[in-house]
Amino acid sequence: MSRVRDNIDMYRRLCVECGTCREVCPSYNHGGCDPLAVMRGEYRRVFDCVGCGSCSRACEHTNPKIVMMAAYSIVLDTPVSQAFLDTGYSRYPAADAPGADLEPVWDGEEVCVMPGCVAKCVVPYVVYAASSGLRGMGAKACELPDFTCCMYPIQFGTMQDEERVGYIRRMGETAGGREMVNLCGGCTEIMNRHGVECRHLIPFLQDRLDSLPRIEGRLKVSVEPGCAAVEHADEMTDIVRAMGCEPVGNEPGCCGKNSRNVAKPLMDERQEAARDADVIVVGCPMCQSKYDSVPGGKPVMHLAELLAAAFGDRRSLECHTIPVPDF
Repeated sequence: MSRVRDNIDMYRRLCVECGTCREVCPSYNHGGCDPLAVMRGEYRRVFDCVGCGSCSRACEHTNPKIVMMAAYSIVLDTPVSQAFLDTGYSRYPAADAPGADLEPVWDGEEVCVMPGCVAKCVVPYVVYAASSGLRGMGAKACELPDFTCCMYPIQFGTMQDEERVGYIRRMGETAGGREMVNLCGGCTEIMNRHGVECRHLIPFLQDRLDSLPRIEGRLKVSVEPGCAAVEHADEMTDIVRAMGCEPVGNEPGCCGKNSRNVAKPLMDERQEAARDADVIVVGCPMCQSKYDSVPGGKPVMHLAELLAAAFGDRRSLECHTIPVPDF
């Protein structure tokens, strides 16, 4: 077992029990996780935590999100999955996953793209779109060779610290000093935390606004970067605006992920927030999967798909459950 309990105790000792984490927790607001109770040692109150990080962004004293994730590891005590042992991913790639037949076409080695497990295994069409969009920009990108899971999921809390961090740092070494770009904010967050320099697709594109294609017709867009990339919401708004879209201006939030009890009310909030949009644009493969499965929900596309479609490649959009309107 890793030093999970030691880490919890370290962060818990810094807690002043002000309750700010509880006030900003979207799960608690719907009767789910109680972050303050977890900080007090009631670890089983962690259930329905969606890992959004709102608690840590609001807290001035410690890092409640790390405690929440560690508490989940202790309560669930979930072993590393057979899927990871067999493939290096947190789950098995689904042969029938939408877009599994779309082969990414990379055209260089200057930028290494790390798709992440959800993009690779659940919505592989997003990986295809990333290759197409970056190729259209002339970014000379490739997929990070032999990448594995970023070690963010709960199951890896039971792994020895040295082994877990070893996987992360080996991926950094594989990039060989080249710029590394992630399609998933969770991957970016944990890899940066352990000293691997990488960037989410959002700031990568924000630095290249002059290279972005423009879309005619003033597409109305609801910007949802995803919980782990919410700090890039303004940059993402800059990107869609530079591409000729009209941001509708809603406050980004959490899709609910796989929570048992709060996923639906959180998704209902997101759908209501996007009511004036033609399409939701996300920066997270998990969000892409969840939004695209809402009966009667708004059309959604990953930022990589918006980029590819603006360059004229809409093949990934044909893989969606909810049709994306022409633009």
